[in-house]
Amino acid sequence: MDRNIENFSNLLPKIVSGHTVDLSCLDFMHPWAIGASCIFLIERQQFEDRKVILPTDEDVLRYLKRMHFDKRLDELNYMDVASKLATIEISERENLDLHEIVHCRYADEFSARLGQFERMFRNFGLNDEDAKRALVIFGELGNNVFDHNLGNWPTNFSGSIVVAQNYPQLKRIECVIADAGVGFLGSLRAAFPTLRNNLEAIQKGLEGSTGRIGETRGNGLKTIQNWTINNFHGILNIHSGNGLVQVDENGTQIKEVMPILGTLAQFVLYYQ
Repeated sequence: MDRNIENFSNLLPKIVSGHTVDLSCLDFMHPWAIGASCIFLIERQQFEDRKVILPTDEDVLRYLKRMHFDKRLDELNYMDVASKLATIEISERENLDLHEIVHCRYADEFSARLGQFERMFRNFGLNDEDAKRALVIFGELGNNVFDHNLGNWPTNFSGSIVVAQNYPQLKRIECVIADAGVGFLGSLRAAFPTLRNNLEAIQKGLEGSTGRIGETRGNGLKTIQNWTINNFHGILNIHSGNGLVQVDENGTQIKEVMPILGTLAQFVLYYQ
């Protein structure tokens, strides 16, 4: 299991307690942690006693400000915490190794940004051909969010949260698409009523199955796996409900973790 993801998953009982999201124990943030934190905030935004505790590490706070986490806090009505983060002074100079958090509310909004995301991959260091391949993976993951949650969002917050980062010294790109939707089990159970849990549902989805009854098309996740691994020696990570699955060149690893609302999906690319 990816070390950053496993470490973060092990910290979840400290981070999430009731209606409180406590990020103070984190001394390092990455796209996966940001995506997960956004889901936690969405899930708790309706409660009057909701609470967010920001990290205490100054570098982490500056990173969150640079990723425009304060805007997401404000959007989700955590205005008091957003105002604290907004006071942190950082340089807003262009950083081509970051892609700030974006909320795509609708499928057409996500589609309209695909050109921007392709430029992001080029800025990250991919050549034109690999940037187009990466965009196919990115587009499939993003489209899945809207295909499987259309008209069935469990809260009044719809759409996908997108965040990405390039680590040039490692030649590693991490892209996360998070949504507070019905999750893999909620999407697939109507078509596959014998599914017993989230891990089975994720694995079923990875086989190429779709939850849209009567529709044979469902190979998007198979394409994502194949292209991620074969073209980039990469990794696909999916957390949905209490299931966490990682697929890479070594096979599939599964783990039960603290449940989340919806799905957190990440693909990791390695480049020359």
